[in-house]
Amino acid sequence: MAVTVNFPAAFHTIAGGESLVVRESVSTVGQLLEALERLVPGLGKELDDPLYNIAVNDELLLHNVDQRAVADGDVVEIVPTMAGG
Repeated sequence: MAVTVNFPAAFHTIAGGESLVVRESVSTVGQLLEALERLVPGLGKELDDPLYNIAVNDELLLHNVDQRAVADGDVVEIVPTMAGG
């Protein structure tokens, strides 16, 4: 299994680059976030912030994010929340 996680510029230093490939067996976004924490200690805490949203295969997730299924080959994006007025 391989799920690619792409990060915004603010996370490149923490994550060690613009993306990481998680090769653990995960079936949900919640499990993926736990795997990211194991790969890069502290990353999960940084991502647990309402300033960031998650998209799976270009679908922005707004509800029940942790339960959203992920599969081999999926691309997950960490998206900074935009605000304006």
